Amino acid sequence: MFLAKVANGLSLTAACGSCGISPKRLDVIRKKKPKLNAQILAAQAQAEEALINKIMNSRDGKLALAFLQSRFPHWNPKTATSGNSPAKSTISPELLAQLSSIPERVKARN
Repeated sequence: MFLAKVANGLSLTAACGSCGISPKRLDVIRKKKPKLNAQILAAQAQAEEALINKIMNSRDGKLALAFLQSRFPHWNPKTATSGNSPAKSTISPELLAQLSSIPERVKARN
């Protein structure tokens, strides 16, 4: 259940809360069980992939890109270059520029 929630895009903290696990306990378990840690990383990658697919298929790409940047710091050009992110960004500046140039589409409310 925990891995499914992470794969659906929940943060580790939110997934812990919804499953009744403390984040500190999760940290301990991840250090002791490398296989679980790998599964968590895979679930996070699935969530990222789903957001990327949504951006590429969306007419409201700016909203999807904003969410992707807030959820995964390596997508945000500010945090990717500042060293705040543990992983270096693998996203080309050209792709970020193209995604940022997608016009916003606002749906009318009924």
